Amino acid sequence: MATASASTASLLSLLHRSFPSAVPSTSVDLDLQKVSLKIFPSYTYGDAEQAEMDQWLVNITSVTETLAKADAAALSEFLTTLNKHLATRTTLLGAKPSVADIAVYTALGPVVEKWSADERTGENGYHHIVRYIDFVQNAPLFGLKIPAEEKIEIDVNDVKVVPKPVQPPKEEKEKKKEKKATGQGGAEKNLVVGRGKNNNSNNN
Repeated sequence: MATASASTASLLSLLHRSFPSAVPSTSVDLDLQKVSLKIFPSYTYGDAEQAEMDQWLVNITSVTETLAKADAAALSEFLTTLNKHLATRTTLLGAKPSVADIAVYTALGPVVEKWSADERTGENGYHHIVRYIDFVQNAPLFGLKIPAEEKIEIDVNDVKVVPKPVQPPKEEKEKKKEKKATGQGGAEKNLVVGRGKNNNSNNN
């Protein structure tokens, strides 16, 4: 369970470094389900979003255990699911930041760092996970305090194979139609392979 413990320690350290007033250094047994509202106070989360966030936190806990057991099959299954999920989303919740994104980053960052170019953006690569990891560590949306030397080195322009566009799930389309009809927000832009919206990695 050393990997799981290390991942939790890394998450707590990053949260404290980035949001010291919301996550004190004395935080040991932190209730992650309530942290998002503290570190991202300008955002609100509906019941469905909170439930989805909680599920991702459960999933990432399972993944850290999978990494500790070196269960390649289980890890591959999770990565495939996550990559597909992120194909039509900027963050786990769509566009909103949450502590679940940071948990995924701390758990999978070291994994992505070791991937070959083909594993990252080859024909069967995890393009969207790579873009997502780069986005989380660099985007002002998250505001994470990560020294340049600790960031996962990702060349967003190094794309071996451009994946086919993925259509958003039907429920996502319906939500966007409702928002457009009520005047809430604009249309979601298509994500560019290897990049997230508002990515400023070239400025770091």
